[in-house]
Amino acid sequence: MKTLVLDAFSGISGDMFLGAMFDLGLSQSEFEEQLNKLKVPGYQIVVERTARSSITGTDFDVVLDGNLPKDQGFDEHQHHHHHGRNFMMIKQLILQSNLKTAVKEKAVKMFEQIALAEAKVHGKKLEDVHFHEVGALDSIVDIVGAAIAFDMLQLDKLVVNNLSDGVGTIKIAHGIVPVPVPAVMEMQLNTAIPIQKRFDVHTELITPTGMAIIKCMGNEFNTSVTNGVLERTGYGFGKRETGSLNALRASLYNSKLSQQQIDETNDRVLLMETNLDDATGQQLSITIKNALELGAKDAWAEPIIMKKGRPAYKLCLLTAAEQQETFVKFLFSDTPAIGLRLKSMHREIMERRIEQVQTSYGKFGIKRLSYCGLNKFSVEYDDIEKCSQKTGKSFEEIKLAVLQEIENKGV
Repeated sequence: MKTLVLDAFSGISGDMFLGAMFDLGLSQSEFEEQLNKLKVPGYQIVVERTARSSITGTDFDVVLDGNLPKDQGFDEHQHHHHHGRNFMMIKQLILQSNLKTAVKEKAVKMFEQIALAEAKVHGKKLEDVHFHEVGALDSIVDIVGAAIAFDMLQLDKLVVNNLSDGVGTIKIAHGIVPVPVPAVMEMQLNTAIPIQKRFDVHTELITPTGMAIIKCMGNEFNTSVTNGVLERTGYGFGKRETGSLNALRASLYNSKLSQQQIDETNDRVLLMETNLDDATGQQLSITIKNALELGAKDAWAEPIIMKKGRPAYKLCLLTAAEQQETFVKFLFSDTPAIGLRLKSMHREIMERRIEQVQTSYGKFGIKRLSYCGLNKFSVEYDDIEKCSQKTGKSFEEIKLAVLQEIENKGV
């Protein structure tokens, strides 16, 4: 399971979220390839590594054709040149695109939340509201882009900590309004989303787009413990001058051990076993998947014959010793098991590093494996499968070609 943790100590906007995603390693070329499926012209994106307050991060910007990039005083609410689309038009635009279904659903959901909030604030029906905010081209890029980034990074969960907004008032397209702006307050209604005030900042920190991202994709708030290994951190910078670091920090955690780096050649593990004669193969496949995502080192099932000649499965998990309580509860809740066998074991393992390698077939994840001078590598099967589906070539053909290319390059 991949968990994204956002530290929103300086609020969140669409630009900040996408800047943070690119700082985590999101591929700009692949992102633009997906974004182009909307078939909406009139813009280009700018992704720039820079530093603020001695911290290096990424600044994301949408440059509209014929206009200069949004400057430090940019206000998401001020869209005077691209206000020809309302919610229903944007929804149709997204649904008719070639984007993935999951991306379409997330993007439409975020637009709908903003549209409903604006309709409520202005006392109009959804279809009667003219949206400067959701109709602007840069907001379309931000919101659809956020859904694309979530999919590209294969995120399973979003945790938001320290969500903060400023105080005072701000001038928007509709006049002077209090902070948080009315649309953000409306989206907070009947939710468990906590917003803390920063009395040292006299401007807006949470934009409607940022609030829509949190409301539609956030799963937990103010959580101090995250399962998995911290793989990467990144910073996405905001446009406003707040008197302090205006950035969104993103941290990517991975609880799936097969995708983590290992720098040791031996360890101690706990083997958990249970015999199940009342669970189907389909149920166990889900349990094995869930166990691996929870952080088990390995999981499998073996066919056995139990008393009275009944066919059954022996479900086995390998976990770290300190995970005993977590996985005992997991097995009792996720399976029909009423008893478990536990055994401490020693393992010899290869050191492992995960890398991304560019080939003529695209980018592939590879595992670098080593043990006492012995070295080898393997290619991620999920990447081979995706390439096979995309190109129409067989799995084996892609696998052999990529292996040969990597070996020839000496990568």
